[in-house]
Amino acid sequence: MLKKIIIILSVFPLVLGGCKSSHKLETASIIENVSVHKQDGQLVYTFYILTDSDTPSAVAINADSFEEAQSLAAEKFIPDMSLSKLELLLIEKEARSEVMPRDIEYISTQASFSPIARVAVCDNAVIEKMRQVSEAQNTIKNQIVLCKKNNPDVNTDYLSVFNSFSGGRDKTVTVPYIGGNGDFKVTTIEINK
Repeated sequence: MLKKIIIILSVFPLVLGGCKSSHKLETASIIENVSVHKQDGQLVYTFYILTDSDTPSAVAINADSFEEAQSLAAEKFIPDMSLSKLELLLIEKEARSEVMPRDIEYISTQASFSPIARVAVCDNAVIEKMRQVSEAQNTIKNQIVLCKKNNPDVNTDYLSVFNSFSGGRDKTVTVPYIGGNGDFKVTTIEINK
């Protein structure tokens, strides 16, 4: 009997207290994609929140790096933000020299990010389309998968881009390039290390 009372008294505070540092699923803001572009000479990171709406739910943050943008977004704009399901980092061509490889290295070395998430370079028309229509995000991801299937040497995920920047004798890294004025057209682009 004494044993049962001790067990009940031990478990009781846990039941009442809960897990204060855990994220509740119903209040978590799951970030599915991030785009980066330049505006007025500054980098703008746009975090796209997972939603079933036809119009994307997004928050744009001016920052000097992905790490800073992530911190500002979580602190000021997106409480309970989760990046564990991040599937795509889309980088505008004009921003790529500032973003790659610094942000790719940061994302690739964080345990909370998926190592197989996609990365691609694009033009401004693709960023604009991504902001307006949720389906554009899925179309872009599918185009990247097809690009990899047709070009096995192309680096399409964070980890392979990071590894290519970090090692190897090649002086360039090849990634998908997506251009679009109406339809998305995927080619490849070489980036100097």
